[in-house]
Amino acid sequence: MTQTILNRPAADSALRGVLRRWPEWAPWAATLWALGYGLTALGWTLTGAGYPIDPTDRDSSMALLGDVPADVGAPLFAAVALAAAGTGAVMARYRPGAYIPRWWRRFAVGLGATFALVLLVVVPTTRLLALLGYLPMIVFRAPFDAEIRADVAAALGVEDVHQLVALVGGFLWAGATVAYARRTAGSCARCGRPDRSASVAAVLRWGRVAVYVAAAIPALYAVTRWVWVAGVPMGMDEQQYDDARADGSLWAAAWLGSFALVGTVLTLGLVQRWGEVFPRWVPMLRRRTVPVGLAVVPATFVAVLATSGGLGMVKVALTDSWFGVEDWAAIGPTLLWPLWGVALGWGTLAYWLRRRGRCADCGLG
Repeated sequence: MTQTILNRPAADSALRGVLRRWPEWAPWAATLWALGYGLTALGWTLTGAGYPIDPTDRDSSMALLGDVPADVGAPLFAAVALAAAGTGAVMARYRPGAYIPRWWRRFAVGLGATFALVLLVVVPTTRLLALLGYLPMIVFRAPFDAEIRADVAAALGVEDVHQLVALVGGFLWAGATVAYARRTAGSCARCGRPDRSASVAAVLRWGRVAVYVAAAIPALYAVTRWVWVAGVPMGMDEQQYDDARADGSLWAAAWLGSFALVGTVLTLGLVQRWGEVFPRWVPMLRRRTVPVGLAVVPATFVAVLATSGGLGMVKVALTDSWFGVEDWAAIGPTLLWPLWGVALGWGTLAYWLRRRGRCADCGLG
């Protein structure tokens, strides 16, 4: 027992060291991810089996690429991923000071950024955002409710695994591209300094406004759901409302609304004092500094899911007929989710810029 306790600080320090060196390993990790994904997609192409997107599935149709059939999507994914793997290998081998043509830098940064954007925003659907919203309920109730465990097992499939894999790849490629862009520009790969002061000032100037926008949108979503629970079928077909009350799905919507309100409060922490120092009423942590990553990591994750899920809902509203005008409250707030994601991402970036300290690598602060 004593040996375990003594080893914990060393393990924590090693983990922090690995995370701190992300500019070194992220390009190689992104390259290996792209190679593995590309070979897997090549297998889908050659065998005609395993393609994880079903264009006939309703949830798949929410994805921006959900309508792409296997005979087009599989070879396309394979070609792009394998091209990215080759580019990533060159990016990972770059050493500061080495000469690179300007056209190559633009190509590599553009390809990496586009690939990351597709993986983070285009591939995922609203399923992951809904799963995140239901996760606390699942964690607390699933151990005691066999029906919930069965529902979760039935709902999760190969497409959900594919979306999670895409998110991992997207974040890896975002990190790899940022590190390469900074190194080739002569900046610190870890913190980006020296920054362009005008750009940083612009992010900080609009950061508070972005946070308020990002907090208001999920609050609006929550209000519509709790109005339904209160017995008012506002913006919802009355027959559907009666069916939702009868089968209990109305309470599921209320749960998501409550979780959205929690998100609103946490989002406001990005511009509040208690978002930087734990309040006095928090046991054991009172008056301690809030770790920057504790706010930045989950906020970034939610910003990505809100943007991708929102774009999927916009696509549905424009192309399908699932919802009529009488159901405006059911889908209306979700059409603001892309704005929610962008605003939350902007506010999170401003929070990180405001709180980042002196860089341990370059010494700038």
